[in-house]
Amino acid sequence: MAKQEKRRLADYSTSEMVELCGMKASSTFENKRDKVFERYNINPDLFKMDPDIEVGGENYYPVVCAELLAILIRNWDKNPSSRKNANRDNVTVTQICDFYRALLEDVDNLPAELRGLIYKSCQSHFTTKCLVIWAERVVNGVTLFTTTHMEQARENIGKLCQALAIQLDKMTYMEYINNKLVQAMPWIAQFGVFPNPFNMNIKQKPSINTENIGLDIGIAEMIKYVALKMSGYKKELQYEIISNESSDVNAARAEYYRMIKSWYISSEQEEYTTNTYSKGASEWKNWAKKIEDGEMDGKVAIVNYYEKKLAEARLEVMSLEQRLEAIKTDNPSVFPVTAGELEDINDAYVEYFNEHYYKQTDNRRYADMYVGQMLWSFLTQENN
Repeated sequence: MAKQEKRRLADYSTSEMVELCGMKASSTFENKRDKVFERYNINPDLFKMDPDIEVGGENYYPVVCAELLAILIRNWDKNPSSRKNANRDNVTVTQICDFYRALLEDVDNLPAELRGLIYKSCQSHFTTKCLVIWAERVVNGVTLFTTTHMEQARENIGKLCQALAIQLDKMTYMEYINNKLVQAMPWIAQFGVFPNPFNMNIKQKPSINTENIGLDIGIAEMIKYVALKMSGYKKELQYEIISNESSDVNAARAEYYRMIKSWYISSEQEEYTTNTYSKGASEWKNWAKKIEDGEMDGKVAIVNYYEKKLAEARLEVMSLEQRLEAIKTDNPSVFPVTAGELEDINDAYVEYFNEHYYKQTDNRRYADMYVGQMLWSFLTQENN
């Protein structure tokens, strides 16, 4: 077939993709596009009219996923893992958060229908939103926590390590148990989780509907699915020629965006939930800010604070009492597993613990280095 820039007015030509990605040369665009394909394991043939032509063939950028692909290409250089000589030794939380902020901003600038598709089906969007709000606070909090304990003459750093080790052990066990309870009660997993609108089997959707991944990976998985879906139209398009170049391309694309709305139920709830959470999390105050704002000034404020903490503790006690009674009486409506099943979960945890606790992994090596660096000032008595 004769090579054309594109077959449908609504689709994107290579020159339009170059412009959409904010680049000046098609060679720059194609270089980054190929890197994106390789990094996210996207089959390049999905974006060719004729996959049998390896070099110089006609490109195919269907309207529905071209803007999603452009997000990954446009932000390629911002991804810390894409930089020259990138490795775990020189990446920072700030770099990672800056990359994800750029992705989130681009998603919010998508046409409403595409944006709704991301909010509705990419759980990684909400995860990434949480990450950019809290990750840098963790860095600041750990730094201040360590500095505070190092600077106290009467503090026992060994006792601090004891307390941290005990709390981390407890938190890890509770995380493992809670995940098992979610598996035992599938309806819990649906609470607050956005269902996937695509009609795919489990093998086809390992990552789109996965929560604990980055937004870039979630978008890449969506691109794979949508591009594969659009590939079915290639045979129909091979003999088409755009008859009216003066037609309104934006209007043509709007038609396809409206089609996307039929893929999912309204995303208003997801967008509202995400935006409400983001607003609340962004307005969270550390102790210094609470004090500056007068929330801990005077006896009344302090009494109110402790009354609130006491009320929260009472609710926690009530919850534990209900769970204890449910375990004693095997009441699945309150606690979804029996005492026997809980024993099996505990046995599985011991196996999990023994498999991972002493295992020499990159994560352990970096954790060892980090704690060692934090203890350096104790070793040398340097203040920095």
